Amino acid sequence: MPQIKFTDTTVAKLKTDTTTWYSDATAKGLRLCVTAGGVKTWYCNKWDPKTQKVRQVKLAQWASKGTHSAWAKDQIGKVVLDVKEGRVKTKAEMTVARAGIPTLREAFDKEMGFRRTRPASLGGAIHARTDDSYCRAFDKYLATWADDKMDEIDTAAIQRMLDDLVNEKPFAAHKVNVVLGITFKRAERMLNKPLPTLTPKLATLPKMQQREIDFTIPWSKRWAEIQAIENEHIRLLWQIRWFTGQREEMLRALKWSDIDLEAGTVMATTGQKKVKEKRLIAVADPVKGWFRRLWEIRFDDCDWVFPSRRRIGDLRGPLDRLDRLALTAPGDVRHLWDEATHDVDTREMVLRWLTGHTLDGAETKSLGFYGTVPVERQRKVANEIARVIERRCEASPANVVEMGRARA
Repeated sequence: MPQIKFTDTTVAKLKTDTTTWYSDATAKGLRLCVTAGGVKTWYCNKWDPKTQKVRQVKLAQWASKGTHSAWAKDQIGKVVLDVKEGRVKTKAEMTVARAGIPTLREAFDKEMGFRRTRPASLGGAIHARTDDSYCRAFDKYLATWADDKMDEIDTAAIQRMLDDLVNEKPFAAHKVNVVLGITFKRAERMLNKPLPTLTPKLATLPKMQQREIDFTIPWSKRWAEIQAIENEHIRLLWQIRWFTGQREEMLRALKWSDIDLEAGTVMATTGQKKVKEKRLIAVADPVKGWFRRLWEIRFDDCDWVFPSRRRIGDLRGPLDRLDRLALTAPGDVRHLWDEATHDVDTREMVLRWLTGHTLDGAETKSLGFYGTVPVERQRKVANEIARVIERRCEASPANVVEMGRARA
């Protein structure tokens, strides 16, 4: 290997017919590679005592402007430090190291796998509906970057997508914001170190608009629309949801083992993570009659109170989510139930109990030693609310209607 003095004047004059390497006795480890085409590239070789091998680091091509030779000599100390701290690796070593870095999809799947099997001490398993919404948000908005390594992912592009999405679809932007947060945190746990990139996130959370219900539509028209539903199981689900104010997930999850037809009570799983146990809820007399009708038309091959008429293989599952009607969305009846409660004189705690809401600390404390609202009190309030709904809907007592339908 020929030796020369590494100065910009000397390097500028170098010409060769074949690729030639040059060194400088005063700059130990520094090398200059000159190709036949005139390309001049700086390299630095340093011994790694840990791995007992020489590490070669490519610095940069020689620049004809400025004091580039002096710059190359200054890099020797940096290379020595990088080798000592293990930041210089061969291609093979880098490939192995890169294999341990998760992609965006791998980090997301790892986090969701944890949340699906999370122990009760850490909050319990993620709700199926939340799980589904997270996965759909990832597949719809983040699939472009799913196979990118987390340390090289184009976070700027993701941030632009998120900023555009918040103006077009604020609810979707909020969900994607949550998915990104949990995914990047999981990646840092997997690597046991912070990522070199910032986590894309919304500067401010979007303002969620409340559901707007057209209260000018007469309740009688909404009721008539529900009565026109041919599938009796679906029709009764609409009616019971309106008269109880309960979430659709609560009702669709009911099995006959949860229903006491004689007592007119339901052991309901609220579906909320904060409410761990089932709750004994008393229903109004009309609802009690509808549950009796559901028992009469039950399917013998399943225990669902609201069974689907479709079978998959040998199994029959519960009803799917309710579809929107012309005048009424499924979530509207829950708000209409709440509107009816304004004509009933009772404590908010009882109303929250009937609908499966989480009770706050003061409400829970007021329940006393047994931690429940007495069935008689629940029934009284539920019947008063049912009478308000029947009056506003201009509907006949529900049990009479169902008796007539049962004989038809």
